[in-house]
Amino acid sequence: MSTLRNPVLRTWETALTEHATSVCTARRLIRDQLTSWGWAGEPVDDLVLIASELVTNAVVHACHGHGEVRLYLQEFDGDCRLEVWDPRGDLPLREPRPRRFNEGGRGIQLARRIAFDFGVITRRDEGKRVWARVLRAANSNVPSPES
Repeated sequence: MSTLRNPVLRTWETALTEHATSVCTARRLIRDQLTSWGWAGEPVDDLVLIASELVTNAVVHACHGHGEVRLYLQEFDGDCRLEVWDPRGDLPLREPRPRRFNEGGRGIQLARRIAFDFGVITRRDEGKRVWARVLRAANSNVPSPES
């Protein structure tokens, strides 16, 4: 006898102030929310790291006095999408090249490598959403990002 599963769509969102302390707050809130949904281990660590990088970029490069960054989580059947909204609706003209001994300039590259899927939605008058998807567990039926 087989049991039917009813996957549940879960969503969560919050707004953070445009302040350096929001990065730490984002990490804590993302970890707490995912844990409350039953997530654990490496996928949680990956989403926390991605959130940290994306919120840092939003606060440092995009807000410029507009006041807030918004975080969104959407979880469905072992797939979690994290979005970070900022008020700047444009993209940099080119991806910055990190310098050899600088600590900065690698956040987006790191987030792209960790995430199963990654993208940006821009609307000049409405800001942008940078998003990343992470899977709860490896699934042999899902192609790897490198393929």
